[in-house]
Amino acid sequence: MQIPVLVGMLSTLLSSDGLVRAEELAKKYEISVRSVYRYISMLSEGGVPIESCLGRGGGWRIMENYKLKATYFTPEEYERLIFSLQSSTLQDDVTKQATIKLQGLNRTHAGATVLKSEQLIVDGGDSVLGELVNTISDCIAQKKLCHIEYHSKDGVDSVRVIEPYCLILKDGAWYVYSFCRLRRDFRYFKIARIVRLDVGDKFSGRSYDGVDSSVIKTDVLKGKEMCDVLLTVESAALSACEEWLGVGAVVKMGESFLAKATLPYDELLVNKILSLGSGVRVEKPRRLRLAVIERCRQIAETNRDD
Repeated sequence: MQIPVLVGMLSTLLSSDGLVRAEELAKKYEISVRSVYRYISMLSEGGVPIESCLGRGGGWRIMENYKLKATYFTPEEYERLIFSLQSSTLQDDVTKQATIKLQGLNRTHAGATVLKSEQLIVDGGDSVLGELVNTISDCIAQKKLCHIEYHSKDGVDSVRVIEPYCLILKDGAWYVYSFCRLRRDFRYFKIARIVRLDVGDKFSGRSYDGVDSSVIKTDVLKGKEMCDVLLTVESAALSACEEWLGVGAVVKMGESFLAKATLPYDELLVNKILSLGSGVRVEKPRRLRLAVIERCRQIAETNRDD
């Protein structure tokens, strides 16, 4: 089964005002009429209400007023579908439009991961930072004020009283989303920049629209160019690649694996790929593959036996 074709046919049926004929779908997606019937059957079995009109000039259409719900696919299925579409060699307008539509439907699943547990344990090398995160977590649960001394990235020291509402972990750094009584507005504070914290009295709480952690410009990504990376991964490098990108970013394709991620394009990325050894091949972008080749050449030249 070709996932881009299945999603493309679903998109065609949803956007069509009339009947869509088998021959039309076969020509559009370069498949046989028999395959068209197979894909239509799969969509129907998956819960899409497809009406079939037999006879000359017949075809298929989706029932009027039907809309594909964002929950039609699970989050894992959305990720797999989008991954497959973006990794497909068939990067025509149909595939690109199907990808965009799937990403739009997936908006209810996108965004930050919310911790729903009653307790949060931070166990890391920096015991001071861990204590701060745990203390702030307790303050959020108990609705208690935090009196902090804060050292900003611009080197300015200030004393704040904040109402903490949410903890955020982004790119390996902890932040607390709070209402700052000094600025009379909601702010993100990087916990590693809190010099001192004292727990205060209870506060009543405020309503707020939500937390948009995308506005946080972390030191890891600040000023960095991002690129979409596609790797072919062999078994020897699979474990290391999964630990680096996460198991959800790696899928099995035939005898090997494909890994996809959006990463900062810099020297660290080249070095990381080199650390995975010969078990990884850069498929996209081409300039990254050329940078890896050039770095290998430089290493070989430096270590040449004179």
